[in-house]
Amino acid sequence: MVFIDGSNLFWGRKYYQEAKKTDFKIDYAKLVQYVTAGRSLVRAIYYCSTPVPLVNPSQRAFVDYLRKSNIQVVEKQLKERADPATGKKITFEKGVDVALATDLLSMAWEDAFEVAVLLSGDGDYVGAVEKVMSKGKNIEVMSFRGSCSADLKKVALNTKYIDDIAELIKVIKVA
Repeated sequence: MVFIDGSNLFWGRKYYQEAKKTDFKIDYAKLVQYVTAGRSLVRAIYYCSTPVPLVNPSQRAFVDYLRKSNIQVVEKQLKERADPATGKKITFEKGVDVALATDLLSMAWEDAFEVAVLLSGDGDYVGAVEKVMSKGKNIEVMSFRGSCSADLKKVALNTKYIDDIAELIKVIKVA
């Protein structure tokens, strides 16, 4: 199974783009194919936050592309609150990491997979990864090198970096 933390990869990609001075975009269908090469894919799930309603055409097209690529999308509604200092309304992500960790744990306990690939470098997943590994399941981590938690690298079966396969999984623009 492949668990994709959309926000973590979004920000990791932005930092990678800045460092490499590139407009690199991930082709998620290619990425899922790469991380599952030689193995049977049970399911790939992309976790993200979206405004409700989702009216931004490029965001809608991206979510549609994921679904057409046989990647399940778990969308959590962006939350809003007033900034205490300025009073301005701010939006923030809430519940995405918990949804991913809950699915990772519950699907491990349901024996839905033997190996899970976690596409994220977020250290918040350390506890969930340790628990799943204690059940005899294997967790592989793949993230951008600059956004991978040292603690997550320690507990995962192995860690690989998107930076090293960027050319293989990039979106190719058609003229």
